[in-house]
Amino acid sequence: MTRPYYTNQFNAHTSVFPAFLLRSFITVCFLCLLFASPTAAQGVAIVYADEGVYFHAQRSDVRVQVENQVAVTVATTWFHNQLDTERPFKFGFPMPAGATATGLRWQRSGVWYEADFQSEPQDTILPGGNPGGGTINNALVQYLGATPLYFQIEDMIAADSLVAVELTFVQLLPYKFGIVSYFCPGDYGLVQQEPLDNQHFEWNISSARSIESVEMPAFPDAVVTVEENNAEIIWDRNDAPASQDREVFYTLNADDLGLFSLSNYFPDSALTCDTFGRGFCAFIVEPAPNPDAEVIEKVFTLIIDRSGSMSGVKMTQAKEAARFIVQHMNTGDRFNIIAFDNQILSFKPDHVLYTPSSESEAIAYIDGIGAAGSTNISGAFETAIPQFQNDLNNTYNIILFFTDGQATAGITNSEGILNAIRQKILQVEANLSIFCFGIGNDVNKALLTNISNENKGISTFLDNDEVAEVISDFYLTVKNPVLLNTEMEFSPALVSETYPVPLPNLFKGIQMLVVGRYTEPANVEVNFSGEAFGSSATYHYPMTLSGTDSAKYHFLPKLWAKQKAAFLLQKFYSASNTIVADSIKTAIEALGVCYGVVTPFTSFIDNTGGPTSVYETAREEEGDNLVAITAVNPNPAVREARVFFSVKQFSGSETVRLRVIDVLGTQVQHLFAVVSGEGTYEIVWDLKDFGGKRVPPGTYWLELETSFGKAVAKIVVR
Repeated sequence: MTRPYYTNQFNAHTSVFPAFLLRSFITVCFLCLLFASPTAAQGVAIVYADEGVYFHAQRSDVRVQVENQVAVTVATTWFHNQLDTERPFKFGFPMPAGATATGLRWQRSGVWYEADFQSEPQDTILPGGNPGGGTINNALVQYLGATPLYFQIEDMIAADSLVAVELTFVQLLPYKFGIVSYFCPGDYGLVQQEPLDNQHFEWNISSARSIESVEMPAFPDAVVTVEENNAEIIWDRNDAPASQDREVFYTLNADDLGLFSLSNYFPDSALTCDTFGRGFCAFIVEPAPNPDAEVIEKVFTLIIDRSGSMSGVKMTQAKEAARFIVQHMNTGDRFNIIAFDNQILSFKPDHVLYTPSSESEAIAYIDGIGAAGSTNISGAFETAIPQFQNDLNNTYNIILFFTDGQATAGITNSEGILNAIRQKILQVEANLSIFCFGIGNDVNKALLTNISNENKGISTFLDNDEVAEVISDFYLTVKNPVLLNTEMEFSPALVSETYPVPLPNLFKGIQMLVVGRYTEPANVEVNFSGEAFGSSATYHYPMTLSGTDSAKYHFLPKLWAKQKAAFLLQKFYSASNTIVADSIKTAIEALGVCYGVVTPFTSFIDNTGGPTSVYETAREEEGDNLVAITAVNPNPAVREARVFFSVKQFSGSETVRLRVIDVLGTQVQHLFAVVSGEGTYEIVWDLKDFGGKRVPPGTYWLELETSFGKAVAKIVVR
């Protein structure tokens, strides 16, 4: 299937918010922001998963281009088959939960092969002594994390030979109160103790908002350069184990207030996936950073599963998270705690005002919770929801629900539980947000997802040992609400297919992004509204929907597709029957394959049958090459790049083309030269794209195409 050509246009417009200024910046989605995971640095070439046998990692190259908090990471690892015979392998990569894989390719015998997308979930069966499954080495499980990406390379890799695998993915960097972090787990010791020949880490950022500082604390030898709106980190290490995580922090100027929009208008030839219009856009808001700004009071109920399966580390961590929440409430908040197994116990008959005294009582109550009995989910909600009966509509009413299992007492079928919750909410007429946290592998994900989706919340699924950290971090995120029941409209109504649906509430220090599509370029008004302190509030902002096609923000269409896929996945879980579910599944598959993003129903596949794209730096040992790029000067390039290439055994005359390709595989420029026989030639690139604009800093491929061969080199633009 043909994939669309992605480019984006950035337009900025500044507006001042009257009651709580909105700071704007580039983010991905609220869900990704709340629960973003670390970005992984390198993958594993798995030969036998049960025995812990892998090809040795020989070199690692991680290059990151950050555009206003959205990071495009290209992670390449060279593996050496140190075994005595040729072997196949399965590539495993510890993907962060909020990241979107957008490309995978591998190099064998000097040729790059590119993976395609298929309408199938990824194959998670790993090679080993027990075909079809079996045990997996614990260290490998720990390194790959909760959401690994797998890819089976069909080639047999010869003994004592190299194979390189390159994965590209897009990710939002976690942001809170002006501080952004990028984390690469670089401790490869769980997989390999031997040193790598070379490790290279290169990190670049271009920011519309001023950068105050950049730090990479664990690597004092890294070269860090910071300018007003740009920064760079370069780090190299030779002949050393990969034994340290790579963490970058940067701080943004809190005074850069305003409203930013992003938009891009594609050429007709790019519209191969849908008919929603040629434009992609985004609108981003964030409450003011003022720590004294007024926030909406909360009414909070924690529902803690205390059934027998919660014993041990799960209960310990759930109680730790509950203590943290109680200890960090705001003055004016009210709260209660419900613990349930087959019986329902309530800390107080109703919500109580947060005071030092009620905090102490609640901590003692939490400490006394023990795990035993069965799981009465319906009873827990039927007890909790009526306690919101007397709460005012101008408070933020929240239920946090922790569970690790299926309903085994009370109402046990999912639809019955959902109906019971719906009826109680109708009786109480409460405006509730319910956030569900499923712990471990036995939770009813569909049920928890539906509970949250129907009640303005989010469901999150956790490993046993990450409960306390994730839930505590979540609470700090939603601690200070400033605008509830948010809505957004556009005038004229040229923007459609906006996500997320519904919009999240707005919190101090946290950003919100809406992505959408538009049919034609225009100046539109964005009407952003919600409720604050019992009154409605509406704000009006101008936004320009671009009429041009630019290469600066290539991530935008893929993130739009990822957001829509997330929305459709919610619908899939809540489908009333298998016919509806299958229809939604088909839509997610088509979206993932056409836009080139991995979803739960799409994955990479090796069906190339040979090289589909050759990005290969000229190698001296290839004496039979008729064309080769011999030099790129300067490299890195700041103003222009001079590309020198040689031609052998050619006596005719023809026009050759030099294609410039970015890290997402998009052609941003092409240049031409006439060659007449053997000799050395030169092409000068002014570092501009098709639209005449300078390309953003980052890594690019230079592919020279002739009738008698190809040559490829890499260039870095500063």
